[in-house]
Amino acid sequence: MGRFERFIYKNHLGETLDFGVNGLYVDLNDLRDYAWEVIDNGSRITNFRKGITAKTLPVTVAFKNRNYVRDLKNKLFEFCEKDVLAQKYGRVIIGDYYYSCYVTASAKNGYAHDPCSTQFSLTLTTDKPYWIAERTHSFRKIDNGEDDNLDYPYDYPYDYYSGSANQRIVNTFFAPVDFRMVIFGAVVNPSINIGGHVYKVNVTLSSGEYLTIDSVEKTIVLTQNNGTKVNKFDYRDRASYIFEPISSGSSPVTWVGNFSFDITLLEKRSEPKWT
Repeated sequence: MGRFERFIYKNHLGETLDFGVNGLYVDLNDLRDYAWEVIDNGSRITNFRKGITAKTLPVTVAFKNRNYVRDLKNKLFEFCEKDVLAQKYGRVIIGDYYYSCYVTASAKNGYAHDPCSTQFSLTLTTDKPYWIAERTHSFRKIDNGEDDNLDYPYDYPYDYYSGSANQRIVNTFFAPVDFRMVIFGAVVNPSINIGGHVYKVNVTLSSGEYLTIDSVEKTIVLTQNNGTKVNKFDYRDRASYIFEPISSGSSPVTWVGNFSFDITLLEKRSEPKWT
């Protein structure tokens, strides 16, 4: 990887630093390198895993205006330090892929001799040593018209439909992937069948509320209209594993059709895809 490759660092507040332009440059580094730890039982390999990983980023801040260099160095520190203090990941972004990490160390040289140039060695540390690309697929409520609604004798604040919806989701990755599913109210006990696997939570969502199922964090959270977040993990339907990864290839998606939802596929790689 060459000196002037472009990539972005975005902290958890959404503040960004562009590397490769405007006085902020990166030298040869190990961002794309990876290693699996081999787990063995005697003389046999039983598994692979990755632990806490540190990468080194040699950075040069150089510009003809010393005040600009000073401000850029302060910004580099402050943007990265905010993540550490908040204990919320920043992201290195290359193309469609991001790498969640913290900047945990910064060693410097050269600044005493030239106020217009400083060399840094930044250490990026993470316990999530993967590059992630997010692919979102939206599935919208099917409008069957009033005549298709089931006629309840009570004043329910929801629409109940007798029809069903059938669509497909395509995972272009070469392996099953984790996902983030967002279900929008109003709906009662939403259930979605993907490739024959059922994802169901026994909850009631009012209009404007939404339910987020995160297979990475293993969480199910209801966000109410006032922004309050409520843990609904215990309301998952236990007859089918709620965090089952989405299979590679094309899978049919079936639901009753009376609610909308998004599925974000989380493509996880040991290195970002070469382009």
